[in-house]
Amino acid sequence: MQNSKMINELFALRSIACLSIVFLHAVGVALESSGSLGIGTGTTYFFDSVNIFLYFGTPLFIFMSELLIAYSYRNKKIPGHFLSKRFKYIFLPFLFMALFYSLPYMSSFSEWSSKLFLNAVIGDFHGYFVLIIFQFYLLHLLLHPFLKKWNPKAVLLIAFLINAGYLAVFNFISPPLIMHGEYLWTRFYWVPFLGWIFYFVLGYYAGYYYENFLSFLQKHKQVILAAPVFTTALLLFLYHSDLLAVHSSKRVDIIIHTTAVALFLFYVTGRMKRVPDFLVRISQYSFGIYLLHMFFISAIDFLYQQFPLQLGPAYIFILFIFSTGLSVVSIYYINQWKYGKYFIGKIGVGTKSASAGKAPAPALTEKRGSLREEAVK
Repeated sequence: MQNSKMINELFALRSIACLSIVFLHAVGVALESSGSLGIGTGTTYFFDSVNIFLYFGTPLFIFMSELLIAYSYRNKKIPGHFLSKRFKYIFLPFLFMALFYSLPYMSSFSEWSSKLFLNAVIGDFHGYFVLIIFQFYLLHLLLHPFLKKWNPKAVLLIAFLINAGYLAVFNFISPPLIMHGEYLWTRFYWVPFLGWIFYFVLGYYAGYYYENFLSFLQKHKQVILAAPVFTTALLLFLYHSDLLAVHSSKRVDIIIHTTAVALFLFYVTGRMKRVPDFLVRISQYSFGIYLLHMFFISAIDFLYQQFPLQLGPAYIFILFIFSTGLSVVSIYYINQWKYGKYFIGKIGVGTKSASAGKAPAPALTEKRGSLREEAVK
């Protein structure tokens, strides 16, 4: 089954998706301070375009998660602890972070309790992705007996039309003119699974027919290598021409772009003999980085606003590097406490090949194993 090859690809893709999300948020926060940073119009235009390009990060996580689950359980029954394990190590940390990110609203009990409720129930903070992924855990349990029997091409086409049609409604139709209409409009297309269903189906069939998927990548490698160039050009044209000015991973054209980037990355990383240690480490800490990085970006930006300097574009990289590094250090030390994994998530498994012949870093000596082992435990 070429399991080791699959490990390389998913370690690399998970890291790239994680870092793309952190960099995207670092750019967004930095550009909001562009007046004091002294970033020129041309530089702002460039990094704004980079942000649009990087919106593949969140949907790429959905694709990878379902690919791993479909691959791991394609020839075996899903264990009874499938959901309970994920509740402990994914949903409980989400709930804690929902509480954590509600603390700045504690000026009044009503404001704080309202914010906590919105965070936990409808994902009113960047952790909303967890609510999406749990919907797909349930959908996998419900649909697996049918998806494996249905025609993959037909299901993929139907899923694409549903996904694109759903997002198009919210991309091109104005919110209703009612109280909190714009807010409710946003929540309704961010969290429900219909806005992400194509990535789930694509991941399912890539995992379930894994060997066929690898053959497809090899057979169409020229198109796959070129596709991201064209989807990026389309994305930026629609955005900068104001034909689709939405600044979000829920743009309808992101479906095509994410698919192109996912296949491109899967093919390229599949050619690696081994995954660089750096990417393995980021992959291990990716869930915690996802949960914590916005806190550190906000904290660094708050300190910067007290002592503003003319840092220019360098400020983007300061936010990116320090928020990632501080997240990793925090995750490591929180996990030294036996209950820490319930607050920030577990540190993921590594790969034996990643540390072959080298002494592991002192703070990064966690469990070794495979991604498939991680999925089936």
